[in-house]
Amino acid sequence: MPGMKGATAVIESAVKTTVYMVNYTPTTGEEEVKNHKWLIESELSPIE
Repeated sequence: MPGMKGATAVIESAVKTTVYMVNYTPTTGEEEVKNHKWLIESELSPIE
């Protein structure tokens, strides 16, 4: 991601599960974002 060059991190935990990459169009009308981030099933909900 822009601005992350040279950043460091520490992994605090990990879980063996299925992950999903999401595409979405912001409600602000901006351009569609593709393959944004990894989500686990408990973070997803059906479209209503």
